[in-house]
Amino acid sequence: MPRGLGPVVSLLVLLAAFSASDALAQEKGDPKAGKAIYEVRCAMCHGSEGAGDGPVARELKDKPSNWKAGGGLKDLKDQKIFELIANGGKAFGKSALMPAHPDLSEAEVWNLVAYVKSLKR
Repeated sequence: MPRGLGPVVSLLVLLAAFSASDALAQEKGDPKAGKAIYEVRCAMCHGSEGAGDGPVARELKDKPSNWKAGGGLKDLKDQKIFELIANGGKAFGKSALMPAHPDLSEAEVWNLVAYVKSLKR
């Protein structure tokens, strides 16, 4: 290898690894399939477009996250979002009104994760 190309090659390998990990995270869930679940399970509190303004939200003391503005997602890895959906808010010191969804399959929860992340502006 010509002199001085070692760092360039290392950088290219590192960038390729990051791109591959992003692609894997995006492939983990299907936002279109997640939207169908969201509309039934989440929209009543989080709103049809994820703004935290669902019809039930007006009555809640603890307002649902506004996912369009990134609320509730900041600094959360996909796995943590998955766990919040699957186990509910109380399991993570958040609102006990955020229900757990133990009846959803792993794939369905990943679909919800993908959809919720797609709502952020």
